[in-house]
Amino acid sequence: MAEISQQQVLDALKAVKNPVGEGDIVSGGLVSGIFIANGKVFFSVTVPAERAQELETLRVAAENVVARLPGVVSAVAALTGEKKAGTGPSAQAAPQAHQHGRAPARQ
Repeated sequence: MAEISQQQVLDALKAVKNPVGEGDIVSGGLVSGIFIANGKVFFSVTVPAERAQELETLRVAAENVVARLPGVVSAVAALTGEKKAGTGPSAQAAPQAHQHGRAPARQ
């Protein structure tokens, strides 16, 4: 049995619509980490972290389209959450104008 190629996987995944933009998940740059061994295909689909749970159907659809390829024994897709820059706790500094315990400025 011929080994499946990464390009065949990518071509199949072009059938999966990009839920966070235009086009498909491949042209949107959401597919990464494709690993193929003995007919088993593993890959990641990057989605916004806050939408990962609702996009579980996307993961299943991506697995199914790859699993139907000739020579594929199984397909496993992992959703990889990507957080937007500046949304972590360290990026949210306390506003300086609302410090408590200081007397109001004199006019």
